[in-house]
Amino acid sequence: MEELTSYSQWKCISLLAGKLIVSCQASPGEPLCAAEHIKALALSALDGGAAGLRLEAAENIATVRAVTSAPIVGLRKSPLVADEDRLRKPYITVTWDEAVEIAEAGADIIAVDATGRPRPDHLSLPDLVAKIHSELNKPVWADISTLQDALAAAVAGVDIISTTMSGYTAETYVPSDSAPDLELLEGICRQIAVPVALEGRIWHPDEVRRAFQLGAFAVVVGSAITRPQLITQRFTRSCPQGDH
Repeated sequence: MEELTSYSQWKCISLLAGKLIVSCQASPGEPLCAAEHIKALALSALDGGAAGLRLEAAENIATVRAVTSAPIVGLRKSPLVADEDRLRKPYITVTWDEAVEIAEAGADIIAVDATGRPRPDHLSLPDLVAKIHSELNKPVWADISTLQDALAAAVAGVDIISTTMSGYTAETYVPSDSAPDLELLEGICRQIAVPVALEGRIWHPDEVRRAFQLGAFAVVVGSAITRPQLITQRFTRSCPQGDH
């Protein structure tokens, strides 16, 4: 892998090198979907050694920002995109206004959809990245699904690339219990001199170790740490009456 240089100007990114980032999120309707619960999850993750957090929605970001200086990767999931449409449409910080909202809430790093799918405000990825850099003075975290996405994101000037969307677009879809996309991670690390994070479907510490062996800059774990209902399901499926 080529020497990494693009993150040196952003202290919030350099603090994540070789570290774990924990995604603390809950969907509407879930018991933990409240800012105070997200704060408790975030503080628990930091107590466990996480170096940074990935948080969704301005209220959650602001609530956690008030109690920690740890780097926060912020994002906004568009309420205008239904769950059943997310394989086809971008939904993670897809407009400039959403980027401004989470920056003002206290996010250090702005995560955006970088899959190449058209944005509702028709702003191109290079233009969005440039505006975030120049007007918000924040680094950009690119959520990609393919090597082609990653290459385009690098050209657009993003500051860190993540495999977040691999398996979650129509072109890359895999079942939720599939392994993380270590092959994509390795391909990006070999070809692109931008820090790369592994994210998505990580359930075992061995997968984290393997990611760093392949050249990952950081690793993001979410459900395996902060989604109790999904963790419980993995155990109940092993019970004699697990399907009832």
